[in-house]
Amino acid sequence: MSPIGGVGINLAIQDAVAAANLLYKPLQRGIPTAAELQAVQRRRELPTRITQRMQVIVQNAVLVRTLQAKGPVKVPRAVRFLNRYPLLRRIPARLVGMGFRPEHVRTPEYEPRRNGGHGAL
Repeated sequence: MSPIGGVGINLAIQDAVAAANLLYKPLQRGIPTAAELQAVQRRRELPTRITQRMQVIVQNAVLVRTLQAKGPVKVPRAVRFLNRYPLLRRIPARLVGMGFRPEHVRTPEYEPRRNGGHGAL
């Protein structure tokens, strides 16, 4: 995982939450099956790949050009666009902060409010 955007820890925590959600019952029974472990990987693989791809794009479009510049660096088009439309700045901030598939704790001890439970915060 590239350090671009500092999202490695976010992905690690989301991976752990997804694993807990999918494996808490199998772990109570003993050792999860290969299929149960593969379910965790299937759930987390796409958001990880998308995040890594976005990191490569930022690295190539911004960092490499900046480090290779011989003179003043022009502000990248995407940054100028976000500066022009401040409301849109929330999109990359949300993707960096929450990821492409945010995970939420789902266990019997935590019943979401929509199911009539009170939910722990």
